[in-house]
Amino acid sequence: MAGEAILFSDDIIANILAWLPPKNAARMRLVCKQWHAVTSEHHLMHTNFSRSRDGHSVAGFFLSNELHKKFSYNPLRDSSATHPAAPDLSFVPESGDTVPESGSTVPRKIYVTSSCNGLLLCRRPMDSSVASGARWCCYYVCNPATKRFVEIPTPPDGRGRHLNLAYDPSRSPVYKVVALGLAGVHVYSSQARSWRAALRYERGSNPFAGIHHSRGVHWNGSLVWMTSRSRSLLRFAVDDGEGELSSLPMPPARHLQPENRWICGYLGVGESAGAGRGHLRMIGYTEEEKLAARFDVVGMAGDCREWRVLYRVDLTRMKELYPDIQRKTRKHHLIWPRRARLVDCLDLWPLHVAEHGSLLLFGIPGKIMAYGMEDQAISVVWEDAAPPQPRFFRYAWFDFYPYTAGLFAV
Repeated sequence: MAGEAILFSDDIIANILAWLPPKNAARMRLVCKQWHAVTSEHHLMHTNFSRSRDGHSVAGFFLSNELHKKFSYNPLRDSSATHPAAPDLSFVPESGDTVPESGSTVPRKIYVTSSCNGLLLCRRPMDSSVASGARWCCYYVCNPATKRFVEIPTPPDGRGRHLNLAYDPSRSPVYKVVALGLAGVHVYSSQARSWRAALRYERGSNPFAGIHHSRGVHWNGSLVWMTSRSRSLLRFAVDDGEGELSSLPMPPARHLQPENRWICGYLGVGESAGAGRGHLRMIGYTEEEKLAARFDVVGMAGDCREWRVLYRVDLTRMKELYPDIQRKTRKHHLIWPRRARLVDCLDLWPLHVAEHGSLLLFGIPGKIMAYGMEDQAISVVWEDAAPPQPRFFRYAWFDFYPYTAGLFAV
C-alpha cells in the first residue's frame, strides 16, 4: 500500500548485502540499527569474504621491510574492478595512549608484519633515548576495510618477540597472535584479550632458533616455519591441540648430490580450499634449476602425507626479455669468508602463488611480474618509480603480504 514502509527480514537483507564489495558493505552499517546488526554477524562476514575472493584470491599486496624502511601497497591490475580502493592504514594511531610518557619517544612509519584473511598485524617502531621504561614498538591488529584496530599488549617476554597472526574465519571469529620468545611461546586470543603461555622451553634449547625467517605461514590450524638451509619445516598448532610442536617433511630430494642442495624459495598456502585450508605450497630448486628459470610448485594437502607437483614453471623467456637479470656474483666460502669465486646468478625470486594456484607472482630488479601457469602469459604487476641501483634491494617472499578486504571484527 502506498506510503507504507516495506520491511525485509534479516536473512533477505544479509543475502543482498553479502554481494557488495567489503568496503561498501561496511558503509551499509550506517543505514540503521538493523543493517548494522546484520552486517556484524560473522556468517555474513565470512560469506562476503568468500564471494569477494571468487576469481580474485588476492586484491593486492603489501611490500613491507622494516630493516630497509620500505613499505607500499600495490593492487593487482586485474582485480581493480573488484577491489577499487587501496587500503589506507592512516586510521591506526600515531600518538595518544600508544606513546610512552616521554618527550624523547615518537612514533615512526607503520609496517605490516603478518596478513591473514583480511586482517593485518602491524608494527609501529618507536624512536627512543630512554633505555628501560620506554616501549620500543606497538603492535596492532587492524582491518583496513572497516578502519577498526586493536592494540596488542606487549607479550610477557617484552620486546624482541616474533609475532604472527593466525585467523581462519571458516572455523571461528576468534583470531590469535603467536609470539615466539627466548624461553617459550605465548598466544594472544581476541576472545580473552590477553596472552597465555602455550609452550615453554629452556633458553639454550629454543626449537625456533634455526628458523629461516620469523614469518610463519598459517595453514590447516597451524603456523609453519621453514628452517635454515631448507632442511625441514616446523609446525606449531594454533587451533586443535594448541601448543603442540611437530615437524613436517620436505619434498624428496630428487637425484641431488650433497654439493647441489635443494633450496626453498617460497612457502605459502593455497586459497582455493577455504581460508588457511588449501595446499601448503612450496617452490624450490637446485642452483642449476634456478639458473635455468625452470622449477616446480609443489603442494601438501591437509593430511600431511606427501608432497606432489602442482605446476611446472618455465620462465626461460624472462632471460630474453630482461637479459640484465643474468649476472656474475661472488660466492664466499662458508668457513673462509675471504675466499670467493665468481658464479652465475639469476635475479629472479618467487613471491606468491595466487588466483587459486594459477598465477605466480615473482620479482626481478625494480619489478614484480605475474606468470600464468596455465597460459604462460607474463605481465608487469608493479614497477618501482626509481630505476634499480647497482646494489638493488631484493624483495623476498617474506616481505610480500597478500591482502583481500573483509568485514571481520577485530
